[in-house]
Amino acid sequence: MTVAVLDRARSTMARHRLLDVGTWQAAVSGPVRCALLFTAAAVPLAGSLPVVERGAGHAGLAVALAATAAAWSFRRSPAWLGSLAVPVAHLTAVGLLYAGTASPTVLLLLLGPLWVLSTRPTRRGVPIAVAGAAAVLAVPHLVGAVPAADDLPGALLLGTLVVAVGSLAVNESTRRLAEQARRIAQLQREQAALLEQVQSRADELDTASRILAARAQTMTSVIDAVTEQSIIGTDRDGTIRVWNPGAERMLGVPRADVVRTRSVLDFHLPEELAAAAEDGGSPAGFDALVHVAREKGSDVRDWTYVAADGRHRTVSVAITPRSDDRGTHAGWNFVGTDMTEVRATERMKDQFVSLISHELRTPLSSILGYLELVMDDEDQPLTAEQRQYLSTVERNAQRLLRLVGDLLFTAQVESGRFTLQPDDVDLGAVVRAAEENARVAAAAAGVEVAVDVPADALVVSGDPVRLGQACDNLVSNAVKFTPAGGQVRLTLRRAWRQPDGQPAASGERRAVPVALLSVADTGMGIPAGEQGQLFTRFFRSSTAQRNAVPGVGLGLAITKAITTAHGGTLGMESTEGVGTTFTMALPCPGDR
Repeated sequence: MTVAVLDRARSTMARHRLLDVGTWQAAVSGPVRCALLFTAAAVPLAGSLPVVERGAGHAGLAVALAATAAAWSFRRSPAWLGSLAVPVAHLTAVGLLYAGTASPTVLLLLLGPLWVLSTRPTRRGVPIAVAGAAAVLAVPHLVGAVPAADDLPGALLLGTLVVAVGSLAVNESTRRLAEQARRIAQLQREQAALLEQVQSRADELDTASRILAARAQTMTSVIDAVTEQSIIGTDRDGTIRVWNPGAERMLGVPRADVVRTRSVLDFHLPEELAAAAEDGGSPAGFDALVHVAREKGSDVRDWTYVAADGRHRTVSVAITPRSDDRGTHAGWNFVGTDMTEVRATERMKDQFVSLISHELRTPLSSILGYLELVMDDEDQPLTAEQRQYLSTVERNAQRLLRLVGDLLFTAQVESGRFTLQPDDVDLGAVVRAAEENARVAAAAAGVEVAVDVPADALVVSGDPVRLGQACDNLVSNAVKFTPAGGQVRLTLRRAWRQPDGQPAASGERRAVPVALLSVADTGMGIPAGEQGQLFTRFFRSSTAQRNAVPGVGLGLAITKAITTAHGGTLGMESTEGVGTTFTMALPCPGDR
């Protein structure tokens, strides 16, 4: 279609170019036109005119020939010189020929020079044409070739007037035609430029169309290649528009049966959506499903999908908004990974850990109780060697009891049975107690522990035992991962933050007060690629394994759970070989 439009436009330009009235004038110069017109009029008259004055006739012919020859010489001369000198010379020749022949027929030769003078771009040629015509008409009478008549003044006046009016008309018409020709030429140039732009835009559009088609094909092939995850795309109301093979496999429904006909809500449990709506304070239905993603830009959580055969599948669904090519919100993407077996395995593992922990705790408590009785029995005192052996047993039993406690705690967190005993807690006292607990181990490892807490009490609402446990974990970790000669610094201060955790000034709108407890060390640091797994249960970094640092990988997971339960956040910055800083941010009361 675009090619046809361009072809029609080009043919129209060609027709307009043929109708250009100034084409022949641009191709043939003024002096040449004057010579051609003069010759065209003189040839038919040659040999048919009487000669009454040979001198004037011969002079007229000589001037005419000289002017015609000069016309070819003036082709590359300035336009004003040729377009004035040659016509004036031809007027002179006509005057001499008129005087030599006394025949009014000679006056036909005036047409050439008068036309050239009248068609000049300006009106300066008109007075010359009028004066020249008047002179030609008067020459025979002035030289006596023709007897003066009584009506000579009237004839001269009438002839001059006719030439003047005709020259002005021709000049005005020529000027208008020249202006029209100029406008036509300008329009043709603009049209050519527009055609080039249209051609360029058409090429760009064609290229963009091919690119978009290729991208669409690539995207479709990528989506269709995903068979282990379900990819579901919906419009803004939840009607399904995209349904990949992974969704077909997970939910047992072919694409043709769902696209544009069913809603994504058909594959969710109504009671689960109702609970999500109640928790998020959003309307029930589709709004409950996308509420968090609409607020935060994305949402990843477990949902229960209902397959075509009625089976329930636990699916980790990542929900993100979808935009069209103009950037306007067009719908939602739901990318799901089947976690049914994984979650079942995790529940079994938690149950196993909880069961084993309970089974181990009872005998350990019994062992420690009997150890205490034996070591404190005054009737049967122990020897120094016996007390040393039993102290080793007691120390390892206490270590096992702490490990069992940590396992039970993590099982409680995973099962949602983790509870707090809230009270007013002075974090300064918690920090000082953590430093005191780590003092012996730090001195043995050659690590300096420094404390920087405000003089005034910094009180938060929380469980003092759990907060003390979290702080002890951070400090003991810092000491374990810091080589001899290093330093661990505990810092406590009040600050202001936005609800999203970004720092804020105390007077800033929506800023809330927080207590920041930082534990910084100059230890071995954590590799960047492992920092995202640091708060996972039983995870131990490669630096810990390489340096044989003792531990089972539960301390940071427990600290993270305690911080989250108190409505706070636990951040971490680490550079391998330089050190690590953990920062616990807890909400605290404060005046705005």
